[in-house]
Amino acid sequence: MWVVLLLGCSLGVTDWQPCEVASQCQEAFGFGHTCGDEGYCELVEKEPRCTTTWPEDLLLRPERYGGVAVLGSLYDHSTDLPEVQATRLAVKEVDDSDGVNSRAVGLVQCSYEADSELDALSSEEAAVAMADYLTRDLGAYAIIGPATSGITETVYNNVDAAPLLISPSATSPALTYLDVADRPAGGAGRLWRTAPPDSLQGLVLAALVNETLGGTNQHVALVYQLGPYGEGLAEVFVAEWSGANHVADRYTFENDTQRSSAASLAADPTYDAIVFISSDVPDVTSFLASLAADGDVPSTPIFLADAARDAELLEATAGTGAEALWPNVLGTSPAVPSGPEYDAFAAAYAGMFPGQEASASSYTGYAYDAAWLSLYGASWALANGTALTGQEAANGLRHISAVDVEVLTVGPGSWNQVQSELEQGESINVRGASGELEYDPETEETSGPIEVWEILGGRDPGFGVVKIVAP
Repeated sequence: MWVVLLLGCSLGVTDWQPCEVASQCQEAFGFGHTCGDEGYCELVEKEPRCTTTWPEDLLLRPERYGGVAVLGSLYDHSTDLPEVQATRLAVKEVDDSDGVNSRAVGLVQCSYEADSELDALSSEEAAVAMADYLTRDLGAYAIIGPATSGITETVYNNVDAAPLLISPSATSPALTYLDVADRPAGGAGRLWRTAPPDSLQGLVLAALVNETLGGTNQHVALVYQLGPYGEGLAEVFVAEWSGANHVADRYTFENDTQRSSAASLAADPTYDAIVFISSDVPDVTSFLASLAADGDVPSTPIFLADAARDAELLEATAGTGAEALWPNVLGTSPAVPSGPEYDAFAAAYAGMFPGQEASASSYTGYAYDAAWLSLYGASWALANGTALTGQEAANGLRHISAVDVEVLTVGPGSWNQVQSELEQGESINVRGASGELEYDPETEETSGPIEVWEILGGRDPGFGVVKIVAP
């Protein structure tokens, strides 16, 4: 079918329309057209990394969706399935509710994991390439994701277009002011997050280590991944925890060899505890496996951060030597949401994806809210007579944290009221599946409670909540 469509294009559908940028072709022929290498408009080729869409025939029959408002998502589909599905749920709900300002919404979901069967790209290279594909070739005004801080920073700094980026889980403090230089006078930044930054998690992690060890002369091995996430969280931890009698020996890594070497050094029995920070679950599982194989840390407390609170960690270590270290582990993360808003989301999630639970990841609710916020931004842009661009959608997000107004629940139930309020130029106040979405007007950051968690063994292993620390 694609061959037929492409032949049709060359035979006159695009009338051999010359072009310099993809937007010229999208304006002339609608969604699904881009500027080809020969300088003429042509149909967009399907990208093997972007096989999931809503509607499901969005890229198969682009002629049906000429005026669609395009939203993209960027995740590692091998590890971030709950977030991928939560994003899809939100867009389906909007599509079922007559779109955004009566305009159909389309979602294209791309994956950036390193996969030699697809191409030779690293995760970072794939993320930038897919961000360009989404924004340049498909005209996406916003991207939900990426999941990690390092890849979020890389995409923001290197994507050719200027989309709105909303990550549900990129928590590094280094991202807080990344977009400040690009903010127009009186306008918003284009990098937003629904999860709170690690400035608070670092404080809770430091307090947890101190509380667990007790006393003075505490000596820990601090092992962390180089990059915005690892370095940002490690700096907050050290600033809060270190003192005259509190010493953190730092071991950093960028690859598997360096991580294994750091594990050997951290396994020294003279350490009172080990703190390990990485944004990649495979790093955590490999690190625990290295510690278990060393044999010198049978009871040493091990402290992990939010990325480790993932079902993948349990699946990868269950039945291995690393499972023996589960009782040693305590971790911190933004709290798994709770309350009626989260319950409603979780029920809708289970209904759309039978047999799967939203609680499989700490960030599922945050991803759902991120998708909805991107659509709030789109509604503001469309209702107030501006073009649907990443910048205008970002400006719309300055209108979702009003005070002294009715609190609306994120989701389809309030969608008509949200659009009506924004169309009248009013600001709104919303509470989502992830909790309160109260953004600071200067930093454009939200805050939220931090959870201290443990690993529960037994026949059905999972994560247990030790305590919740309020912001």
